[in-house]
Amino acid sequence: MGIYLKGLELYPALVRREGDFYQADFVDIPGCRAYGASAVEAEINAGEALHEHVATLGRYGRRLPVPSVVEQQDRDADRYVAYITAPLP
Repeated sequence: MGIYLKGLELYPALVRREGDFYQADFVDIPGCRAYGASAVEAEINAGEALHEHVATLGRYGRRLPVPSVVEQQDRDADRYVAYITAPLP
């Protein structure tokens, strides 16, 4: 069961520093990822990547999987879980 806020689905993305940039990988959506020069930019780009992924799935009559809840351990600036809002169907 995912996290819901006023009818919105939130998908967990693991944001981590990779050298000079940040990478965000969606836990429930293999291959859906984004990059940025900062953690904030990676989160913003992850939202855009998620929207594009939803659009692509929609063209094939498919939907996103149910989002999971990820337990956060040892959050720091170089590795943490961010919850990204999925577009409404």
